[in-house]
Amino acid sequence: MKHQFITEFYFIRHAPVVKREGYLPPHDPPIKEGPFDLAPLKNRLPKNADWYISPLLRARQTADLLMADLVPRSVIFDERLVEMNFGDWHDKPLAEVWAEIADAPRHNWSFIMPHTQPPGGESFIALCKRIARWLDDKVAQPVTNPQIIITHAGVISAVLSHILGISPQRAIGVAVANFSVLQTSLMATGRAKDSGGPWQLVSFG
Repeated sequence: MKHQFITEFYFIRHAPVVKREGYLPPHDPPIKEGPFDLAPLKNRLPKNADWYISPLLRARQTADLLMADLVPRSVIFDERLVEMNFGDWHDKPLAEVWAEIADAPRHNWSFIMPHTQPPGGESFIALCKRIARWLDDKVAQPVTNPQIIITHAGVISAVLSHILGISPQRAIGVAVANFSVLQTSLMATGRAKDSGGPWQLVSFG
């Protein structure tokens, strides 16, 4: 039963994309050709939700795969939900990128550190700040209709960093599979007066 003070959020990573082996992905690649078994995903998601979609092609194409069955109540394309920008490193051989950062500190689970800013791009810390502002806007705008967000791995890691209060050092190493869903609940600020904050992680995977 839907609670009048709780809003359900579903953050979904896009479908697999076309990319070259040994290269960083392009800035805005298309998704691979299917078929994809989307029935389990569709069964997890509510109909008549408000949708927020990253304007990048892979997110829009993923939304197109789901919309006909889930029938959004509203659709907004939001630039703040785009993936971390790797700037000049997009579509560049990984070996060349490794050579550029050979003397930099290393992370066990990510090829860059949270503070690393690719030439012409942004750092994961900058992405975390961008997503934190988006999430704070949702806290400030009380709604109860379910929210579906079609976005990217880095964005979902940044969401986890914010709602769970984990460091960017930890969050950047979180593995986010294609089509995975981060389900969260947001309690209205007038009700979220006790311990634990306004956000709850419901499920992830």
